[in-house]
Amino acid sequence: MFFLLLALVAFMYMVELRSLDNSLQGLSCQHDLSQVLAAPQEVIATITSLTNHSRRFLPYIRLVEYLPGETVVHADSLQLTKDLQGGWQHSATVYLMPRSKLERRLQISLPRRGHYLFRGLQLGGGDFLGLSEVRQQVESFNEVIIYPPESTREYLPDTLGGFVGDISLRRFILEDPVLTVGFREYSGREPLKSISWQQSARLDKLMVKQYDYTTEPSLTVVLSVAHQGEKEEAAPLLEECYALCHTVCRLLEEKGIKYDFVSNMVTAGAWGSWSYIPEGLGAHHFTTILEGLGRATYQCGESFTTMLRRVLANPGERGLVIITPDPTISQERLLSERHPSSYLILSAEDPDKPSSPGA
Repeated sequence: MFFLLLALVAFMYMVELRSLDNSLQGLSCQHDLSQVLAAPQEVIATITSLTNHSRRFLPYIRLVEYLPGETVVHADSLQLTKDLQGGWQHSATVYLMPRSKLERRLQISLPRRGHYLFRGLQLGGGDFLGLSEVRQQVESFNEVIIYPPESTREYLPDTLGGFVGDISLRRFILEDPVLTVGFREYSGREPLKSISWQQSARLDKLMVKQYDYTTEPSLTVVLSVAHQGEKEEAAPLLEECYALCHTVCRLLEEKGIKYDFVSNMVTAGAWGSWSYIPEGLGAHHFTTILEGLGRATYQCGESFTTMLRRVLANPGERGLVIITPDPTISQERLLSERHPSSYLILSAEDPDKPSSPGA
């Protein structure tokens, strides 16, 4: 009897050791997010996929998922605990049949604009006797970009609409020297450079080129984050600037007006730069700008004057929509270089007063 009991203990010990070695063997895990770009408080999902590639039944798998500190979880029965890095973590236990796959979705939302990093999760596999656990880290480093909400200023559609109307009117006043649509007889008021000597020689009288007007209005949205004072004081103003930029770009998209984007903001968690986005229109162009606004920090990459020189160095008659936390930075420089009716200043400091061209 003693030897039988000893053999049983030895057998259980061997099974225990083997179960510890194989508790997570043949198990693969993938951690993803349902979307990368989202609005504040928009519900998205974290997706955890577990696959058992082996022929063994896995009776105990523990998942510990890590979440950013500001995450709001939309699950009543879920218990959250603080982790060592200031975020949240929650755990769940599941089992997997041989050659099977399990997918878990967790509904979450993030309340404020910003760049959030998800660090993945930890897997735990139990032993045969349930006495110990083997753990394995699954690093994913997924990110979510929460873009800013729109501005609440009710006058913005009318103000921007009036400014776009002025730009559209100017295109019928200014001729485009590239688009030649015909010829007419010289009246004596046209500049000599507009005379077509080939047509004049053929018709034996002075003829001038007749130009078409500019084909369509185009705008440049200029976002300045240059500010004075402390970072804490400037934060609300910069958040309003990002909200104004969101609304302006959305209105331009609705009106079908092509625009490019220039900014001196510094972005977080990105290899690329959002200092300049070429002219475009459509969903991809709009979401690219929204991503930059979501990644934006409160740091300034260059002065307003340097950025403005970069904008004015581009040839062509373009309207400028300037969004700035401090209007005194921009007005003096603009008035010396641009016609007042070709730019519009939107300031974060005065939310109750509509801006006007050249104000």
